[in-house]
Amino acid sequence: MRPLRPGKKAFIPLFVVFLGLLAIGISRREGGSAPPAASENRGADSAAPAAPSRSADFDFYLLALTSHPAFCADGHAREPECRAEQRRPISIHGLWPEKIQPGKYPRDCPGARLDLDRGLELELEPLMPGMVDNLHVHEWRKHGTCAGLDDDEYFRHTLEFARRIDGALGARLAALAGQRASAEELRELADMHQPGIGSSLTFHCRTLRDAPAEHRQEPYLIEIRQCLEDDGANGAPKTVINCATVNRRDQGCGRHFRIAGARG
Repeated sequence: MRPLRPGKKAFIPLFVVFLGLLAIGISRREGGSAPPAASENRGADSAAPAAPSRSADFDFYLLALTSHPAFCADGHAREPECRAEQRRPISIHGLWPEKIQPGKYPRDCPGARLDLDRGLELELEPLMPGMVDNLHVHEWRKHGTCAGLDDDEYFRHTLEFARRIDGALGARLAALAGQRASAEELRELADMHQPGIGSSLTFHCRTLRDAPAEHRQEPYLIEIRQCLEDDGANGAPKTVINCATVNRRDQGCGRHFRIAGARG
């Protein structure tokens, strides 16, 4: 290709560029600014909501609630949280971001140190007796930092859902202390309290070190877990889901299991 000779055709584009640069300089001196790009030029009504901010990728939440008498009867009787005369039938273990594939959950994500609102701490203490041993600090560091929520949001949601399960099952578990129960029975009771939540629960059992000798080989309920969708604001838990759809099922309980009493 032959080189372009300088002439009118080459001069015109250069002149246009010069005029453009001159206009920009005048606009800046007069305090003007360039118009926003098309993607930024939106009215207030059409602004896109901010995407949830997360420290890690996950599929759903598990709310883990401990049978507190069973925890204390499994070699933890000397723990400060187990020295009370009476123990709650259900206590908070934690709220865990989870992956569909078991055992692949995110953990220990980068995040701020726990600094809970004092009023929230006081609300948590009755349902999370392990706070005396800094269980809340451990749960925030290991699980909460991966949720994409701040610490107050994370524990408020934990408390909200824990209260619901405690309201549905707590009194019955206290009445069943020392007796046998079944997952089917407890799911039916949960559905009577709030239709549809029975299938969102899984029950986990094992033998206890300090169970009465005659029942030491029997499974005891040690934990109740609830499956929750991450469809709330900023990826918070909101909707209960059928645990079977996320590959979570009862473990170790058989057809019947025992409920630990207030003193083992």
